[in-house]
Amino acid sequence: MNDQPKIEFATPQYSYAELEAQLAAYTPDPETYPHDIPSIICIEEGIRAGRLGNVAVGGCLMKGDEVVMRDMTKACGPYHRTDLHAEMVLLNALEDHLCDDPTPRMRDYTLFTGQEPCPMCLARICFNQVGKTYYVYRDAHSPEAGEQTNWERLPPGFQMLGSRLEVEEAQCAPELKEISRQVWLNSIGPAVDTFLDRY
Repeated sequence: MNDQPKIEFATPQYSYAELEAQLAAYTPDPETYPHDIPSIICIEEGIRAGRLGNVAVGGCLMKGDEVVMRDMTKACGPYHRTDLHAEMVLLNALEDHLCDDPTPRMRDYTLFTGQEPCPMCLARICFNQVGKTYYVYRDAHSPEAGEQTNWERLPPGFQMLGSRLEVEEAQCAPELKEISRQVWLNSIGPAVDTFLDRY
């Protein structure tokens, strides 16, 4: 008897190569959309993650106007480390970088990610105290999402811990949000299958 759960996701309309072409053709408009540049970085890193067999989510960390780190999810490849979502990878690197400072000003840092952070990553964000987190896209209709944001679904204790933080959708162009969605859709089905095959 096969008791493996069946999770259905929408079919992507474009390949990674086509999405890269769309991204290259887009001209950033930071006057209208102040988060265009970091959002593009998130999408680029997401495509890189997806091509390596991971859920296609990337991100970057900024301090002021400077991008200080960029990376991607590494939960499936090069081997399974299921905690290594893009947010975790970046916050690990930041905390390693700040290891000699017992009270760093985490509010000076902004975390950008290609998709709405999952509850595990949001809990980490609460403990890390990174000042602002912006996500390029959240799918209110996907199986793991819903009308409530993941932030709204956190237990009260975590919400209190994160009460000074900003966790919001990025102010980027609608075209970038759709590209980010399509990038994610290219990866999510195969990646979920690799998790389920480990049972």
